[in-house]
Amino acid sequence: MFVLDFNIGLLAAQCFVFLVAGFETTSTTVSLILYELAQHVDIQKKLQEEVDEVLKRNGGHITYDCIQEMHFMDKVLNGKYL
Repeated sequence: MFVLDFNIGLLAAQCFVFLVAGFETTSTTVSLILYELAQHVDIQKKLQEEVDEVLKRNGGHITYDCIQEMHFMDKVLNGKYL
Protein backbone atom coordinates (compact mmCIF):
# COMPACT_ATOMS: atom_id res chain seq x y z
CA MET A 1 0.00 0.00 0.00
CA PHE A 2 1.27 3.46 -0.90
CA VAL A 3 0.40 6.32 1.44
CA LEU A 4 1.06 9.98 0.65
CA ASP A 5 2.10 12.14 3.55
CA PHE A 6 0.94 15.65 2.59
CA ASN A 7 1.54 18.69 4.70
CA ILE A 8 0.82 22.34 3.98
CA GLY A 9 4.43 23.05 2.97
CA LEU A 10 4.48 20.27 0.39
CA LEU A 11 1.10 21.31 -0.95
CA ALA A 12 2.23 24.95 -1.27
CA ALA A 13 5.43 23.86 -3.02
CA GLN A 14 3.49 21.77 -5.55
CA CYS A 15 1.11 24.66 -6.25
CA PHE A 16 4.08 26.95 -6.84
CA VAL A 17 5.65 24.47 -9.27
CA PHE A 18 2.39 24.19 -11.24
CA LEU A 19 2.04 27.98 -11.36
CA VAL A 20 5.61 28.58 -12.53
CA ALA A 21 5.53 25.73 -15.05
CA GLY A 22 2.27 26.99 -16.56
CA PHE A 23 3.40 30.60 -16.59
CA GLU A 24 6.76 29.92 -18.21
CA THR A 25 5.42 27.82 -21.06
CA THR A 26 2.61 30.29 -21.78
CA SER A 27 4.90 33.34 -21.76
CA THR A 28 7.44 31.60 -23.99
CA THR A 29 4.75 30.59 -26.48
CA VAL A 30 3.25 34.07 -26.61
CA SER A 31 6.69 35.64 -27.04
CA LEU A 32 7.52 33.33 -29.94
CA ILE A 33 4.17 33.97 -31.65
CA LEU A 34 4.59 37.75 -31.30
CA TYR A 35 8.11 37.55 -32.72
CA GLU A 36 6.94 35.50 -35.69
CA LEU A 37 4.01 37.87 -36.32
CA ALA A 38 6.46 40.79 -36.32
CA GLN A 39 8.46 38.96 -38.99
CA HIS A 40 5.36 38.18 -41.11
CA VAL A 41 3.42 41.43 -41.40
CA ASP A 42 0.99 39.97 -43.95
CA ILE A 43 -0.14 37.28 -41.50
CA GLN A 44 -0.24 39.85 -38.69
CA LYS A 45 -2.55 42.05 -40.79
CA LYS A 46 -4.86 39.16 -41.69
CA LEU A 47 -5.05 38.12 -38.04
CA GLN A 48 -5.81 41.68 -36.92
CA GLU A 49 -8.58 41.92 -39.52
CA GLU A 50 -10.13 38.69 -38.24
CA VAL A 51 -10.00 39.86 -34.62
CA ASP A 52 -11.51 43.25 -35.52
CA GLU A 53 -14.30 41.61 -37.56
CA VAL A 54 -15.23 39.09 -34.87
CA LEU A 55 -15.17 41.71 -32.11
CA LYS A 56 -17.32 44.04 -34.20
CA ARG A 57 -19.93 41.29 -34.65
CA ASN A 58 -19.90 40.63 -30.90
CA GLY A 59 -20.18 44.23 -29.72
CA GLY A 60 -16.52 44.47 -28.75
CA HIS A 61 -16.86 41.80 -26.05
CA ILE A 62 -14.46 38.87 -25.89
CA THR A 63 -16.30 35.67 -25.02
CA TYR A 64 -15.58 31.98 -25.40
CA ASP A 65 -17.87 31.83 -28.44
CA CYS A 66 -16.12 34.87 -29.92
CA ILE A 67 -12.75 33.14 -29.66
CA GLN A 68 -14.19 29.99 -31.24
CA GLU A 69 -15.10 32.06 -34.30
CA MET A 70 -11.45 33.03 -34.87
CA HIS A 71 -10.38 30.23 -37.21
CA PHE A 72 -7.29 32.00 -38.55
CA MET A 73 -6.20 32.72 -34.95
CA ASP A 74 -6.46 28.99 -34.26
CA LYS A 75 -4.19 28.24 -37.24
CA VAL A 76 -1.61 30.80 -36.08
CA LEU A 77 -1.61 29.50 -32.50
CA ASN A 78 -1.23 25.92 -33.67
CA GLY A 79 1.68 26.77 -35.95
CA LYS A 80 -0.15 25.99 -39.16
CA TYR A 81 0.47 29.43 -40.64
CA LEU A 82 3.83 30.52 -39.33
